[in-house]
Amino acid sequence: MATRAPRTRTAPVAEEPDTGILEITTTREKPVDEAREPLFSIDGEEFTVPKVIPPRLVFLAMNSIREQGAVFSSMRLLELLLGKAQYVRLLELYEAQALTQDNFDQVTALVSQRFFDHMNEPETVGKGSPAS
Repeated sequence: MATRAPRTRTAPVAEEPDTGILEITTTREKPVDEAREPLFSIDGEEFTVPKVIPPRLVFLAMNSIREQGAVFSSMRLLELLLGKAQYVRLLELYEAQALTQDNFDQVTALVSQRFFDHMNEPETVGKGSPAS
């Protein structure tokens, strides 16, 4: 008498129902080091900004401008482009009166100019690293 191989059952694969809703799963990837370049220096200490402003920073800056207006969002723009550590260092220098109001205004204008000049270069908008 011939023996038959035992039957194996495979569990049916449950398909997720198509709800028509875009499902996004977030992940915490290590940030990609972005290329930066010096924009100004204070007593020989260089302050850098991204060579190409990543889409995330463009969105955050434009949202701040939309909500607060260009004048009041300048501090947020400084923080976004300089990064937290350099932004805090700039504020420390200002608070210690190492910078005059005119110096601080020059820095703010320079960072804003860098951002808006970048926005006027369509070939660079949105070309930053996706992890930014």
